[in-house]
Amino acid sequence: MTFSEKFQELKEAYLKTTSFDDVKEDFAAEITLTDPDCGGTFYIKKTGDRLDVEPYDYRDHTVKISLSSDLLDKILVNEKSAVAAFMDGELDAEGDVTAALALVNAMKKQKRGKRKASPEK
Repeated sequence: MTFSEKFQELKEAYLKTTSFDDVKEDFAAEITLTDPDCGGTFYIKKTGDRLDVEPYDYRDHTVKISLSSDLLDKILVNEKSAVAAFMDGELDAEGDVTAALALVNAMKKQKRGKRKASPEK
């Protein structure tokens, strides 16, 4: 998958997220995907009730995060904790990560809502 394809997938998912109750403050997160085939930088900016997701760096960021796209996917589906990834050195973060963690949690809620219910046995 190219960065452009991955970015579009992430942008659509973030813009569909409607539950930002945990994200009280305005912020801008600059996220760099470190994959050789899917590497690139994008930002997520929350201002009031507005959320912008664009494929550019954002110099006035609240937090800056670097990780692989595979790790980001694992974090969003609860296969790996963002805190554990940071402690394992798989994720680099600079700045105020509180808003970023709240945003990740909002995305996890969105992902869980998409899952189909397991058939009863």
